[in-house]
Amino acid sequence: MTQGEAYLDIVWRQFRKNRPAWIALWLLGPLFLVAVLAPLLASDEPLVFHDHGATLYPWFRGLWNPEQPVDFVFNMALVALVPWAVVTAVLSVLLGRRGRAPSAGWSGRQRVLLAAALYALAILALVATFALFPRLRPENVYYSRSFAEEEHNDPGECHGLYAPIPFGPAERDLPARFRPPGYRKADPETWTKATDAAAHLLGTDNGGRDVLARMIFGTRVSLTVGFVAVGIYLAIGIVLGATAGYFGGKIDMAICRVLEVVMLFPSFFLILTLVALLGRSIYIIMVVIGLTGWSSIARLTRGEVLKQRSMDYVTAARALGASHGRIIFRHILANALSPALVAAPFGVADAVGIEAGLSLLGFGVPPPAPSWGALLELGKDNYAYWWLIIVPSLAIFLTITLFNLVGSGLRDAMDPRLRR
Repeated sequence: MTQGEAYLDIVWRQFRKNRPAWIALWLLGPLFLVAVLAPLLASDEPLVFHDHGATLYPWFRGLWNPEQPVDFVFNMALVALVPWAVVTAVLSVLLGRRGRAPSAGWSGRQRVLLAAALYALAILALVATFALFPRLRPENVYYSRSFAEEEHNDPGECHGLYAPIPFGPAERDLPARFRPPGYRKADPETWTKATDAAAHLLGTDNGGRDVLARMIFGTRVSLTVGFVAVGIYLAIGIVLGATAGYFGGKIDMAICRVLEVVMLFPSFFLILTLVALLGRSIYIIMVVIGLTGWSSIARLTRGEVLKQRSMDYVTAARALGASHGRIIFRHILANALSPALVAAPFGVADAVGIEAGLSLLGFGVPPPAPSWGALLELGKDNYAYWWLIIVPSLAIFLTITLFNLVGSGLRDAMDPRLRR
């Protein structure tokens, strides 16, 4: 360890020594990129369409008016991607060269964290702006049109440029239902759309919908459930755990009793109950996981705060007249968040598994929204549709494994006994 090395730098250095965790972190990057770029990878709306001399942009208008709210958030991430990449590239160069001495510039870790923060702020700004002022969105005047059918019926005057996978996640084709991977309509006489010549690389489901397109868009559902649910219970657990550990006494006792009651409720069966009463919804899944999963975070945070509150720096902060809130959130939590941060990747993995399990049982995200578990549910009753079992199962397994490996690497990096 070099002199003056920050704690996060130590953790980062230790994390990079863990080869499986380091590889898993890099593999999560393409997973996020697939979720963000989903409309560019799979869409039944052409990117550009030439209609009797007029040039239309149906894909762009559809980007601002998706059917699923989850898709709107990721679409805004896609809109912000290029401007963010340009700005962060410029900032990275400027901040990396700041000052004459090498130590005067920003480290790579600091620039990565700054880039991530800027991207999150850009997405939140876009979502908030268009949610509050929906009239600013470009209107999708082509919602009822089928451009692939128009091109097939009039190829001389209509032609478009489509995504690499020219099928939408909800686009149905009943004559092509339950087709195996690689299926394409070989007889041109049966074609009704210009995209019918394209192959379904991973086959089709019970509605003739392309499995690969649904897998790509299903990535958005899984990541949203994982991160939103974990974000909810991290916020609750950290605040309540820090409050209980810092104040102690009756406050600690009251929070601990609430914590014990929450631990009695199994989130999976609670979601099943609420879905039976209120109907299937991705919001129910996220909120219930968030409201029932904070107990472990609160316990870990409480234990760390109990240790930190007796330290000299806390006594010094009190002597200087710092408020309780400042001492907790500015001083103590900065040194007590390690257990919560370690638990976050494991929590995302658990939430992805719960969502898939609920969809497998028919209680997950309502159709026609794509979901890995919903695809798996279609194949569980007939093993002849093996692609509906193998493909989503591999995706669920690999995603959970990657997050668990990252969490394991983060736990080892934050353990001072394992530093070398």
